[in-house]
Amino acid sequence: MGQGHEPPETPPAAPPLFRRIHDLDNAVSFFIHTLTRPIAPKPLLRFLELLADFRFFFPVSLALFLAAPSSSPLRSNLFLPLLVCSLIDLLFIALIKFLVRRSRPSYANHSQYNAVVPVDNFSFPSGHSSRVCFVASVFSLSRPSLLADLHHPHVAFIVNRWFGGDQALAIDILISTVWAWAVTTVISRVALGRHYVIDVFFGACFGVLEAFFTFRLLEFRGLL
Repeated sequence: MGQGHEPPETPPAAPPLFRRIHDLDNAVSFFIHTLTRPIAPKPLLRFLELLADFRFFFPVSLALFLAAPSSSPLRSNLFLPLLVCSLIDLLFIALIKFLVRRSRPSYANHSQYNAVVPVDNFSFPSGHSSRVCFVASVFSLSRPSLLADLHHPHVAFIVNRWFGGDQALAIDILISTVWAWAVTTVISRVALGRHYVIDVFFGACFGVLEAFFTFRLLEFRGLL
């Protein structure tokens, strides 16, 4: 008698704790997606998606770096870290996505929000979330340089007119605005159905850590 074909091996089931976390994450993420879908402005969500995309953000950062005067503190203390962190983030997030290979939410295919730019198939972690959070962190870490570069006549005019000459207040409002943009973008990834809550949470944490790592790297290399 010929031997019958053995049934294919099934992949091992996830540990119960991981399964419960995944189910909770899926339920909360789907709730946020369905709750915000009728009220969230589609153009705003899609605009946020475009702003935080690497294919848009990196060329803009490169142009700002090249356009900034070599004597400006912003060139080395803001635009350079943004460029370096962009590349670190791109490679690191791509590696984690390749290793984890978590699929995007199943309801994303039925979402009314078509992607502004092509997206990959993997969900963890959120690259948009890491990108906006490293940008906000870089702005926070560059606060002294931002204060030092307020001597430009046009900038000084705005500070004097709108903030009564209070330079620290002007910079703090700028940094707060960048963080507000970052947090809104993180939430929008779940609202759009692109990611789960855990994806954006870890993406945001990775972004903050990348910013600190980039500053330490540039300081070690004597570039800050």
